[in-house]
Amino acid sequence: MTQPIHVVDLFAGPGGLGEGFSSIRQNDGSRQFKTLVSVEKDPAAHRTLTLRAFYRLLQNSGMGMSAYYDYLQGGEHPSVSMPKLWEQAGEEALCLELGSNDGNLALEKRLREKVSGDENLVLIGGPPCQAYSVVGRVRNRGNKNYRPEDDARHFLYREYLSVIAKFRPAVFVMENVRGILTSRVGKERIFGQILTDLSDPTVATGEEGQAKTSFGKEGYTIFSLKNDSVYFPKNTGLFNSPLLLEEEEYNAFIVKAEDHGIPQARHRVILVGVRNDIVRKVGPKAMASTLQMPKTDDSGKLTASAVLADLPALRSGLSRKDSAEAWYETIRKVAFRVADELLHHNSEHIKPDQRKRIAQELFDIAESPLEGLSKRYEPKAKPRLIGPTTEVDRWYHGAQDSNVTGLWYNHETKSHMEEDLARYLYCATFAKVMGRSPIGSKEIYLDSLAPRHANWESGKFADRFKVVLEDKPSKTITSHISKDGHYYIHYDPRQCRTLTVREAARIQTFPDDYYFEGNRTEQYVQVGNAVPPLLAKCIAGKVMEILDLARGRTGSINVKSSQGDDICRAF
Repeated sequence: MTQPIHVVDLFAGPGGLGEGFSSIRQNDGSRQFKTLVSVEKDPAAHRTLTLRAFYRLLQNSGMGMSAYYDYLQGGEHPSVSMPKLWEQAGEEALCLELGSNDGNLALEKRLREKVSGDENLVLIGGPPCQAYSVVGRVRNRGNKNYRPEDDARHFLYREYLSVIAKFRPAVFVMENVRGILTSRVGKERIFGQILTDLSDPTVATGEEGQAKTSFGKEGYTIFSLKNDSVYFPKNTGLFNSPLLLEEEEYNAFIVKAEDHGIPQARHRVILVGVRNDIVRKVGPKAMASTLQMPKTDDSGKLTASAVLADLPALRSGLSRKDSAEAWYETIRKVAFRVADELLHHNSEHIKPDQRKRIAQELFDIAESPLEGLSKRYEPKAKPRLIGPTTEVDRWYHGAQDSNVTGLWYNHETKSHMEEDLARYLYCATFAKVMGRSPIGSKEIYLDSLAPRHANWESGKFADRFKVVLEDKPSKTITSHISKDGHYYIHYDPRQCRTLTVREAARIQTFPDDYYFEGNRTEQYVQVGNAVPPLLAKCIAGKVMEILDLARGRTGSINVKSSQGDDICRAF
């Protein structure tokens, strides 16, 4: 067994990136990557991060997983049942605000204790993205006093950069929203400066790495995961071409999650920086080629229903005086009303036969609703005759006993006003009949379905009701799901609701035993802000390949499916 590669995870959120790296196994079953330090400032996300650190420590301890699963079932907290192991988890997962003086000092102290001189260190993380996202920039433009150059969030990547400068990891993986490619400070695009800073952290920060190491002054080459001709810079003396990247080449750093087996159209910028002594050893072209992630063709893309269909059906709740009886009566009432209005009100955008089909589905729902739905699923183990048989089933099942099923957590619905339930019912039924979501006020055209907003037909409230289609990858799960859920309507109209935390986590590829701490709003935010762990596993496999190449080793990792296909393609 070789020693695991140490990982530092900054701006970790609930730990999606770290989960992917931690899931890589060597051929003997041991972990290929071990997280030494993870950092998150949000208290709820930090509790989730710490609990998952405990999970991994317990899994490695050989003492069984009962202390973890007992807690999820309402038993003693791990700090009580296994205090020493919980203390170790707390030493790994730090609640710090990077960018603050105290947070930066505490992190540097911990890193000097844990990782000084580690030539194979891997740094992962994604600086907060609010200042880079398109939505965030629109919101900022509405503030007449907003100045990008004064927004500290634009420069939080420098805290990430500072760790690179001081500790010179072998590889870093940095994730952010695609809006970072076009975000500007003043008149300059910030992304070009980020690439320049990351490639030469000494010039960018004025700091050199640890003096006793041979790699303390090395810079970095930043590679794309989808285009082996795009890497930055190409004028370091390592490469034949003296050219820097053109701005139109920046899109090569966008990774489309649905192309790599993730049931979600999530498009994010992912940079993989490799220390130049390693690049010289392997060669830039071989490095760029090795880092290319295989793509799944359209026929093999994972759909929303493929990962949601086996979860227990639930009903939504009523905002006022909720009960099962009241909910069913409300669904019958709005289903009949909307169906009747569809038959009596023409539409410029929906053909008469289509309106009739939608109306008939609504009548069927009113007359034959799903019986016995509850608002919250209570996890209860049930025997299963056959354990998980596919790679995707095994991934979601996690470390749970393969002989049981029924242990799903964070699976509880929101409550809504009757008006919203009518819209959800209509939209989900429309999607079932038409194979797509209705388009804003053009197709959600009935007066009774129009929200009470003066600008419903334009502006930020237009086209805000979207169905997660069952036969396609989901739209991007974002933290906005914590608000009203209008963008995340479940495809089954009989359940008439938005996605639960567990369903959002499934789309994000979190295993079912990944428990999210905090209240439900905090759980949604954590899931929406995370990197899909399965995508992170694909990236981790590529990182391990290039480190093995640098050491002249091959075949040390187990990132294959049971059929021998690359796991990114198999999913």
